[in-house]
Amino acid sequence: MTTYKPNLAEDLFRIHKVITRGLEVGLSKGSEYLETGVTLPKELLGFSTYIHCFHEVLSSHHQGEDAIAFPAFRKVLPHAPYDRLAVDHRGVEHQLTKLPQALQDLSENKSKLGLAIIIDTLSQISEVWYPHIQVEEENFSEDKLNTVLTFEEQKSIDEAASKHSQEHSGPPYWVLPFVLYNLDQEERIKFSVNFPPAIVNELIPIAWKDQWAPMKPFLLE
Repeated sequence: MTTYKPNLAEDLFRIHKVITRGLEVGLSKGSEYLETGVTLPKELLGFSTYIHCFHEVLSSHHQGEDAIAFPAFRKVLPHAPYDRLAVDHRGVEHQLTKLPQALQDLSENKSKLGLAIIIDTLSQISEVWYPHIQVEEENFSEDKLNTVLTFEEQKSIDEAASKHSQEHSGPPYWVLPFVLYNLDQEERIKFSVNFPPAIVNELIPIAWKDQWAPMKPFLLE
């Protein structure tokens, strides 16, 4: 059996994949629902939960970068474009502030209004997101981090950023399945090393199963 170790650059790229898929699924399904109408309460609940998790994961990811990862990187990679990345973060956070009211509209049977806001918000975020992650992945690649940080230093940053993100997002019975099941199976296995085995093997598939079940149509198997 292959044993995977935490990898700071790869974990950064993986959470980017989670958020990218969340953005794309949110846009495609939201547009579909707005065009055709969504009448099944369970499906609307699943979509609303999915968008809530997208909001939580993206916001907490940026908070973890701002509070933990970027200050550590700046000490050893001082010439990366931190100011530009900070501006991007603020712009995305501004867009994210629109989502809670949109989700409230969905729950109050004002689905067209809520969906329109969600689609517009995700579209605005997508304009920033793709060039933003390209800059991050070019500047904080595995090769570059390995040049300036030891494995132990990278592990410490990875664990601290992951802990910070988990503490600032929730609820875990929604957010953690969202994170893992927006990754394909191989990436999911590798990313799972960041979580206690009980979460991956017991809580998500058993104890929390009914709570995140409405999101399953939007997630990967």
